[in-house]
Amino acid sequence: MSIFDRRIESPIGIAAGPLPNSRWIEAYARLGYGLLTYSTVSTSARAAFVQPNLVHCGLGDPTVVTPTPRPLDPTTVTWAVSLGSPCADPAEWRGDVMRAKSKLRPGQVLVVSVKGTIAPGGDREQLAEDYALCARWAADAGADVVEMYLSGPNGSAEQPQPIFEDLPLAAYVADRARRAIGLRPLIVKLGAMRSPRALHDLASRLAPRVDGFVLVGGLRRRVFKPDGAPAFPGEGRGEGDIVGADVYASCQVQVEELLAWRKAGAWNRAVLAVGGLSTTERLRHALAAGADAAMVATAAVVDPLIAARFLIGSGRSRR
Repeated sequence: MSIFDRRIESPIGIAAGPLPNSRWIEAYARLGYGLLTYSTVSTSARAAFVQPNLVHCGLGDPTVVTPTPRPLDPTTVTWAVSLGSPCADPAEWRGDVMRAKSKLRPGQVLVVSVKGTIAPGGDREQLAEDYALCARWAADAGADVVEMYLSGPNGSAEQPQPIFEDLPLAAYVADRARRAIGLRPLIVKLGAMRSPRALHDLASRLAPRVDGFVLVGGLRRRVFKPDGAPAFPGEGRGEGDIVGADVYASCQVQVEELLAWRKAGAWNRAVLAVGGLSTTERLRHALAAGADAAMVATAAVVDPLIAARFLIGSGRSRR
């Protein structure tokens, strides 16, 4: 099997989140994953939000925290996450990406997720330039594929919205990143779109500029404790990203919508499915539907051997 003109040993990958440095990349590279994503980096160091950063929940609107079950069932775990995109100093992560690349075998692909930062008083041009710089640093450090995380706010509007919902800005950022990294594969990570038409319009706008799409990176929801207090303390943390088993139905319908548009000939770009892929059966379903790769995050944390079990169940063996 292949993706981005590279042969891979497995179509199961790890999405941005669980692998924050080369030590985690090295550990999970031994477990049968074909694509490993170095968690989202920026052009400046950034601390994580204060704890708690992760709470067990179901999927609701709003979402309510529930007691953490013991033991964890990897097929049902759902979390609300509020980390704040922590990042090491660029000098540190650029060297560490080089180390991560050296730990992979032929047949494994290193994806590096990048995020632009809006500076105080910055505008759309500054944000796009920051994305481009971060993408170039990732490519120079050894990324086989650069992933642009577009779920952050545009920061320049009176009511900021995620970049992927701002089509002109998303296209402009992709243009700048494409010029910065040349022929290196460039993919974009998208959040949940408001409608099938919105998803089609976004994909059609980005397709000439990118090599693939990663979706859906969780569902954004308000998160509360059972007593009604916010689950995550601090300003601007009223919402969290809901990830894990319960988001599967919502996420995969968007993946299948995108695959349908591709099949209809709208464009030909890779589709990497993510969102609630918590069982080997769900992984097989995503691939059978036409996804080029199935990416896990929560499942990789709770059930690190899911890729190996997928390969065994498919009658495949690692070389």
